[in-house]
Order: sequence, then C-alpha cells, then structure tokens
Amino acid sequence: MEIHQAVEKVLKVSPSVRVVSVCDLKGKLVFSERAKKVNILVSKKQSLASLKAAAKDWNRRKKLLKTLGSCKYVVAEYEHVKRIIMPAGRNHILYITTTASLDHNKVVRKVRSFK
Repeated sequence: MEIHQAVEKVLKVSPSVRVVSVCDLKGKLVFSERAKKVNILVSKKQSLASLKAAAKDWNRRKKLLKTLGSCKYVVAEYEHVKRIIMPAGRNHILYITTTASLDHNKVVRKVRSFK
C-alpha cells in the first residue's frame, strides 16, 4: 500500500481523526494530510519539531527491544487532542492526532488491521 493511500485509510477510521503524518526515523516529514474541517492548533514549525521529537523518542524505545519487546504504540493525551505514534514499516512512524475524546484503541486496532 502506498503512503498516501495508507494515510487516507487512517483518516477514514473516524471523523475524530484530525491529522495523519508519516515521517522517517530522523523525523523528516514524508507525507501528511488532515481532515477537511480540522482547525489547526499548532504552527508548521511546532508540528515539524513534534515529529522530530517523536522520531527521537521512538529510536530510544528501540534500544529497549531486547528487554521489553518492540513498542506497539505510544499515546500522549492533551487537553484538546490525542497523539498516537505507531510504527509504519521498519523505517517510518505514523503520527496520528485525534480529538481528545476518541478511544485511541479504536484507531490502533484499525491501523493494525491494515497490514
């Protein structure tokens, strides 16, 4: 499945999915798309910095692979949004933002079923 098709599928999981981005493990943005009616809450600069931080943290988690096993996903819940980070193949991560009220397990289960 191509990246843009995968991103479109994730956006369709729920109307509560706001933005879906794919970045490499250095935090470089590969592709991003947002739901049509989403009001952007952060600047592009803040968004890119957050991607870089997420990639850096993901790489740190990979160091725990032998001890804890592979990281399945990470969720950060803020007052206004949730951020879900998941692997997208071996060299990329999927960065998904949703409304704070969405059950993130619904997104995680659905994305895992895409494989």
